[in-house]
Amino acid sequence: KWYPYQESIRVPLIIYDPRMPSDKVGTLDDSFTLNVDLAQTILGAAGVRRDELMQGRDISDLYLPNEKNENEPWRDEFFYEFPYWEEDFMPSSTALVRKDWKYIYWPYYKREQLFNLVDDPMELDDLSKDINDTDATDMLDIMSRRHDELKALLHNPNYSGINWDNCSALA
Repeated sequence: KWYPYQESIRVPLIIYDPRMPSDKVGTLDDSFTLNVDLAQTILGAAGVRRDELMQGRDISDLYLPNEKNENEPWRDEFFYEFPYWEEDFMPSSTALVRKDWKYIYWPYYKREQLFNLVDDPMELDDLSKDINDTDATDMLDIMSRRHDELKALLHNPNYSGINWDNCSALA
């Protein structure tokens, strides 16, 4: 998980849960689930209450009917960070990932990238360089500001924890 590109950060997840309703068995769901969700999911299946400072969300909210998942929509974006201190070996990177757009920032190189994941799912066409495309320029501004906002929130030493249950509520 060193690079913020789709081939590295997108991993298939197969869930077997005896509590899953039969109409959900064998179905696909393209919701963003993160590795921080796994602990919450295991604790939830075991009936153990999570610690308030834990990040993540119980993935069963996506397939078990309950009042909580109707009132709290699932995340529609996430902040990715790979910090590394030997930049000449493996550069650090951060990203804001949405279903249709991805913004990547490489701090060592002070370089940003923008990809339209709908039109360019392989991330071959970096739109951050296309200054003549006003839509791309506007999206670059929106995504970079949101990226910086989430990064500042995550790196704030006075913030006791992040409620990843609804990342979009941080907007």
